[in-house]
Amino acid sequence: MLVWVRKLLENWIARGFFAVLIAIFVFWGISNVVTLIGNNTAVAHVAGQAIDISAVQAQYQKALNQAEQSGPPDVATRQQIAGDALNAALRQVELRAEENRLGIAAPDAAIRQAIDAIPAFQTNGVFDSAKFNQVLQQNDISPDAFIGQVKDDVANRQLIEAVIAGAAAPAELDNQLFSVIAEQRFAETVQLPYTAEPIPAPPADAVLQRYWRNHPVEFTAPQLRTIKLVILSPALLAPRESVAQADIDTAYARATIDQPTVAQRSVQVLVVPDLAASSQLEGAWKRGAAWSRMQAMAKTYGATAIELDKAAQPQIPSAQLGAAVFAAAPGQVTGPIAGQTGMYVFKVTGENTAGPDETALKAQIKQQLQLQKAQADVAQDVDNLQDALAGQTPLDRLPGNLGLVALQGTLDANGNAQDGSAAPIPGGSDLKNAIIKAAFATPLNNPAQLVNGPGGSYFALTVDGITPPAVQPYAQVMQKVLTAWTQDEIAREAEAKAASLLAAVNGGQNFDDAAGAAGLPTTMSAPMTRDAPAAGVSPQLTSVLFTLKPGQATMLQTGNGFTVAELAKIVQPTPAQDPQDYSQVQQAMEKSLQNDDGESFLAGLQARDHVKVDQKLFAQIYQ
Repeated sequence: MLVWVRKLLENWIARGFFAVLIAIFVFWGISNVVTLIGNNTAVAHVAGQAIDISAVQAQYQKALNQAEQSGPPDVATRQQIAGDALNAALRQVELRAEENRLGIAAPDAAIRQAIDAIPAFQTNGVFDSAKFNQVLQQNDISPDAFIGQVKDDVANRQLIEAVIAGAAAPAELDNQLFSVIAEQRFAETVQLPYTAEPIPAPPADAVLQRYWRNHPVEFTAPQLRTIKLVILSPALLAPRESVAQADIDTAYARATIDQPTVAQRSVQVLVVPDLAASSQLEGAWKRGAAWSRMQAMAKTYGATAIELDKAAQPQIPSAQLGAAVFAAAPGQVTGPIAGQTGMYVFKVTGENTAGPDETALKAQIKQQLQLQKAQADVAQDVDNLQDALAGQTPLDRLPGNLGLVALQGTLDANGNAQDGSAAPIPGGSDLKNAIIKAAFATPLNNPAQLVNGPGGSYFALTVDGITPPAVQPYAQVMQKVLTAWTQDEIAREAEAKAASLLAAVNGGQNFDDAAGAAGLPTTMSAPMTRDAPAAGVSPQLTSVLFTLKPGQATMLQTGNGFTVAELAKIVQPTPAQDPQDYSQVQQAMEKSLQNDDGESFLAGLQARDHVKVDQKLFAQIYQ
């Protein structure tokens, strides 16, 4: 072959062909370098200035790190985060361009003042340069970059505050909004609970059968599926794992290094200003005076009584007192002890230790070790289980050494057995739900397939029988029919009484008189607003009451009966009566209008400066 190639190269046409090939391969090998020459990294252009993708990526990554604390965000969320980062970069360039056009600058003195006022950079209220550098280092930002941000912020405020300074809502608008928000309504209500209705006598059997025929959905048994199931789960296997006591003890020793046992003492302390007073109090206490008596005496001597419960030595405010307390014998009055704030007289009332409960911690460690062994066993057995299923081995003939939990039975889509009780599917709720979902998605007699379940578990099942939904025979559900008929009759009777009361009130009769004639007590509600229902008044009823005129009534069915309510009165507070809420309305409206003005201003800058975004480059940020 090589000889043939050498002979071919003797032909000048072939030589030319190979030269072209070599040139192509050389160029192909360095194409990445060639194509990178002049490669565009500007994700957007605004006001004649390019925004490099790296600046947007930096802001995007910071926001993404925060979002990931509550779980991995999806593509739509990542795109939104990237869009916010790009918009922030665009706004800054637009504002900087407008500030340059108007001659707005940030004086050094203003920048310095803004930085000095940041609490994170202060020690005892004074700017601390060491703290400044430490905080910036912890947040991975250079001093120059941070000062640049502050400079932009100072200049931006000069521009934006001038734009939004005149934004204010008209007084009439504030008054109208306050009127809607602060308006209070009172309702007079009557409750007609189902429990207050007499239980009707059972009807004739023909009536119940007619009810059964007219309500087939209520008496239809759900679809049932008969399944065979095997589960391979670390959580189910773990309790059967054996763990050596030596392993538990070793793990416990490691755990207690991070959770040391700490001595604690409970102590009653008198902080006394001078030695003479401390001697008087000490003598009384040693003669057997109760702590309550000592607290009273302390006040007459200008002393302070303090009681500490289960305090570690570092938690005691005075080092001298802490040392003395932990050196004193419990139950004895000790002192006086000199300290920085006076003399101390005290009595240790209890001593104990704080630290891990050995029995509980060892039990927890044993469970963790069992779970670890079970996870290892499952990882080893799952391949054998997969091979057995691939070979069409029936579930009831799988090897007995795979750590499987097997189950066979009938259940509905809610996970209930035929008698209505919960099917005895082992494992947590997530595993049970996954099994039920798979059982009702698997075709009849379909070969078992291995399914990845939650918590590192696996399961496989077959559906051996399907019972379709069917109306249950009357004889089988006769008691259930009677119960349903009785509940309907009670609800119908309560509804009729409520409707009669409603018609009487809306027909012009006084609410109290109409309710009294029906033998029903009335209740006046507390004041309610559109945003704050009164106690005992549902949000649904509140919303209806704010559509009524005084004297009008409404009726609402609740979970346990009916409510009839009349709008009794409307109270309209004035701004003078509630200046705090009125001020909040004014501030909210002013803030809203300022936001609108600011957004309109920025939108105008974008339209003027012809913002252009490279969508392909932008998509690389979040994909």
